[in-house]
Amino acid sequence: MQTIELRPNAKILVIQLRRIGDVLLTTPVVRALRRKFSEAQIDFLVEKPGAEILAGNPYINHLLVYDKKDHLQWIRRIRAEKYDLLLDYLGNPRTAWITGLSGAKHRLGFERLGRDLVYSIKVRPDPVPKYVPAYKLDLLKPLGIENNNVSLDLVISDQAKARIQEFLTKEKISASDMLVGISPTSRRQARRWLKQGFAEVADCLMQKYKAKVIFLWGPGEETYIDDVIGLMKKRPLKSPALSIAESIALTDALKLFIGNDNGPMHIAQGLKVPTVTVFGPTQSINWSEQGPNNIVVKADVPCLECNKQECESMCCMERSTVSMVEEAIKKVVSL
Repeated sequence: MQTIELRPNAKILVIQLRRIGDVLLTTPVVRALRRKFSEAQIDFLVEKPGAEILAGNPYINHLLVYDKKDHLQWIRRIRAEKYDLLLDYLGNPRTAWITGLSGAKHRLGFERLGRDLVYSIKVRPDPVPKYVPAYKLDLLKPLGIENNNVSLDLVISDQAKARIQEFLTKEKISASDMLVGISPTSRRQARRWLKQGFAEVADCLMQKYKAKVIFLWGPGEETYIDDVIGLMKKRPLKSPALSIAESIALTDALKLFIGNDNGPMHIAQGLKVPTVTVFGPTQSINWSEQGPNNIVVKADVPCLECNKQECESMCCMERSTVSMVEEAIKKVVSL
């Protein structure tokens, strides 16, 4: 494999657009870069709301919040910086254009048919299934970085922590309470476990474990959450409207997170909160950190991990039962 030598004060740009989960799973990369190049300028090109997940990250010098409406302006701005190294972690047509026109001396990306012509060095993706941050770290091998630390980095702001503490105090929740967060939503219909399932699990947690259950939601999801709560026998809590910083602070107060393969699950795992996640169309080995604190629930169906975004059958979710989730909860609680 071709190798790259960089000056100690090199200028490096990491590109990872899209959602908060994609961005959060790239944080091990910037940590590894900073440890290798302590004097370098490390910048990160990101979109809203992904930029909020990187707020306060100590390994990044500048957050560049990309707006696709000003695409040509961004290309000019990046060229003006004269980066020594650019790493494209999205590899879609837009980021390929940015990379190809960046003027960066070294341009790294994974082999992708028709798009990798813009990269000066192409890395072949590992065919062995593994956690996404481990794949991302592979792109650093031409720099002499061999790193397997896939822990995610999140910073909890004092302001967000204070607001969440105020909310918890108002709801009479103390640090000794078993506070369980449930996130039943996902942008992708095929990734959503059944509303009735989440409702029954929440009732079980409140009755069997005397847990205090709080439902987590983001913009456009409140009605969905209300539907789930409406199916319950007991009355749980519902989080107020929160910024991403406040969502991080609230998640940090949880004893357990239960949900689908979504952004809040990645936040919980980044904060080392135990998780129970229902998986269906996506590969759990790629999208969930492995370990006894992160239990995956999935049905035994032939079309599992089909990668569909929408599905009429939803058999993988239909056959993931409440008892399977309750058994996973039992395992985590007993640790």
